[in-house]
Amino acid sequence: MGSLLKNEIGKLFSPRRLQPPVDWAFDNCVLRDNVSELPGSLKVFPYAHEPLNALIDPTISKITLCWGSQSSKTTTMYAGIGYLLSEFPKDTLWIMPSAENARNFSKGRWLPFIDDCKPLKDQCPLSAATGRVDSDKITNMRQEFLSCTLTFAGAGSENNVKSAPVAYLVLDEIDEIDPDIRLAALERIKGRREYKIIQTSTPKEETGGIWEEYLYGDQRTYFMPCPHCKESIEFTWRQKDKRGDSRYSIKFAEEAKLEDGTYDYDMVASTAAYLCPCCDGEILDAHKPTMVKSGEWRSKNPNAPANHRSYHLNSLYAPAMTFATLMINWLQVSSSMHGLKKFVQGNLAEPWKDDWANQEQADANELELDYQRGDLRGEYRVMGVDTQTDSFWYVVRGFDRDGISYLIDCGQVASFSELDITYDMHKCHAAIIDCAGDRTSEIYEEVFKRRSKWFGSRGWKNLQGDQPYRLQMKDPFTGDTKGRGGRSKIRYLHVNKSIYEEELSRLRSRQLSGFHTFTETPQVYYDQLFSTYWTRETDRSGHIKVVKKLKRSKGDHLWDCEILVRALSKFIGIARIDRGSMPTMLDEPAPKKKRDASTRNRSATGFW
Repeated sequence: MGSLLKNEIGKLFSPRRLQPPVDWAFDNCVLRDNVSELPGSLKVFPYAHEPLNALIDPTISKITLCWGSQSSKTTTMYAGIGYLLSEFPKDTLWIMPSAENARNFSKGRWLPFIDDCKPLKDQCPLSAATGRVDSDKITNMRQEFLSCTLTFAGAGSENNVKSAPVAYLVLDEIDEIDPDIRLAALERIKGRREYKIIQTSTPKEETGGIWEEYLYGDQRTYFMPCPHCKESIEFTWRQKDKRGDSRYSIKFAEEAKLEDGTYDYDMVASTAAYLCPCCDGEILDAHKPTMVKSGEWRSKNPNAPANHRSYHLNSLYAPAMTFATLMINWLQVSSSMHGLKKFVQGNLAEPWKDDWANQEQADANELELDYQRGDLRGEYRVMGVDTQTDSFWYVVRGFDRDGISYLIDCGQVASFSELDITYDMHKCHAAIIDCAGDRTSEIYEEVFKRRSKWFGSRGWKNLQGDQPYRLQMKDPFTGDTKGRGGRSKIRYLHVNKSIYEEELSRLRSRQLSGFHTFTETPQVYYDQLFSTYWTRETDRSGHIKVVKKLKRSKGDHLWDCEILVRALSKFIGIARIDRGSMPTMLDEPAPKKKRDASTRNRSATGFW
C-alpha cells in the first residue's frame, strides 16, 4: 500500500508530458465547414510539422511563413496559436490589416474554432448567471482566458497596437500592414527574454514585407525525393533541365495548344505532369502525398540570425492544388499583367518585381541560339524601322510557319538607301516604319515608292483596349484616308502598342516561347530590349495606375522596332500560314477592287 501511495504522489509532482503540437492539434482541434476547406479533425500537412515544432523550441523567437494559396497557412496558424494558448498560455496580440478583417476573422472563424477545441474552451471563463462562456470576457476583439488574454487588432492606427506588453505577437498578412504599425507592435515585446513573433503573408513587394523577412531569416525550402530517381528536389514553377536550359516545370501534351492559340483545357488536365529536373521523370499528383511525407526543410542562408526560422512554400506543394489546376490557371491569366501578378504573388509566393528589366536582363543569354548574325532563319522575314531625326533603327526578324521567330539583324543606318540594302540582303518579305515625328511627309513619300511591301505605322490611342491594330489606306501627299485603296495610296497600320508591349515583355522574359536571338547579339540590342519596365504610381485622385518607364541612358528604339515587327507579322498572318506563298495582304491592292470585309477588318484573337 505504501508503494502504491508513493507512486500516486509521484505522478502528481512529476513534470507534465507535453504532446507535440501536431498530435495536440489532431486530438483537440475540429474545423467546421465555414472555417476550413478541409473540415473535420485538423490535419497538419507534413511540411507544417517543423514550423509548428519551432513554436516550442526555446532557441527560436521569430517564425516567418511566406506561403502560397491553398498551402494550409491559416490552418497551421490555428494549430500553432491554439497550442500556445492552451499549453503555454501568455498574453497574445494578433494584428491584421484592418479592424474589420480582425473582427470578421475572429467572429466567423476563430471563435467557432475555440468552441470546438476543448482545451481552449476550458480556459474560457464562465458567467456566474448562466454557467456558459462569459460573453463579456470573450468578445470578438478581446478574449480574456483564465490564464492569458488574446487581443485582435487592426493595423489602421498605432493606437490599436499600443498597450500592455505581450509574449506572443502575430502579424497576419504583414505586406498589407504599414511598416510604422509593425514597428509599434514590436514595442509590445521589447525587453522580454522569451517571446514568439509569428508573421505570415503572401508577398507583395521585394522590400519591407514578408519577402524581406524571409530573406533575412534562414530561408528554408522544402525538398522531397523524386519517386523515380530518388534525388532530392524542390517544386518550382521554372527549372533548369539536365542540359541547363530553362523550361516550365509542368508539361502537358503539345496537341493541347490549338491552331488559334487557345488551349484544350481538358487535354491539359489529363496530360499535365511535373518534370523532375534530374531525370525528366513525370511526377503526378498521386505522387505528392508520399513525396511530401518524406520531405525535409533545408536552409539556404547560413548567415541568418540563429533565432529566426523563415519558410517559403508555393502552391505546387498544396494537396488541394493539382498540377493541372495551376497550369490551366497560368494559361488563363498569363496574357494579363494583372492576372500574371496575382498568380506570381498568390500561387508562387514570390514578390512582383516592378522593374521587369532587371529580372529579364539576367536571362537575356537564354534567348540566344547557335546561329550567326545574318543567317536567313525562318521562311518569312519582316523588318521593323523606328524613325529618328537623322537616322533609322531597324530590326529584321524571321518567322517559321508556327510563329517561332529569330533575330536576323539589328542596328542603325542613316538613310533609306541603306534600309533598302538591308531589306534586300536579308530577303525580307515586308517592312513597317514609324511615321510619327517631324519627318512624316518624307516617310510617306518613301513608303509610297516601296508600297508593294512597305507599311507606314504609328501608335494609336483611340483603338479599343483589345483591338490590336487598324488598317487605313492613306494618300501619302494629302494624308487623305477617304475612298478605296489603290496604287495611289499607302497602307498605314495603326498599332495598339500596349498589347504588343505586354506580349513582347513576356517573350523577352521567356514566359512565352519561340523568341530567339543569334549568338553574340550586340549588347545595344539587349540594352534597348530591356530598357522598359512597369511601375505603380498614384495619380492626383489617389488612384494607383501602372505606368511604363524607360531606364535612364538607354534608348528604346530597338524595342519599338520589335513592337512594329510583331504587329505586322500578326497582321499579315505569319503564324497562320498554311500555303507556300506569302499572305495576300502583302500583295499590292488593286486600284478599284473592293477588298473582302473579313480581310479588311481582320483582328487578332490572342497572342501567338
